[in-house]
Amino acid sequence: MKTAFKRVLEPGHPEADADGYVAMPNVELPMEMMHMAAASRAYQANAAVLKRYQEMIDITLELLR
Repeated sequence: MKTAFKRVLEPGHPEADADGYVAMPNVELPMEMMHMAAASRAYQANAAVLKRYQEMIDITLELLR
């Protein structure tokens, strides 16, 4: 979802527009950190499931020999 940049009034800033506003990034660090932590946990959980699955396959193959 695209959102507009935050506009901050800083008339002396070199990148200010004609009205004196500067376009600041619209990234919210706490939300990004929360999403990163959730993605990391999901990756760890998926990796654990795949490891267990591989162990089950190995045991099944051993039993069939």
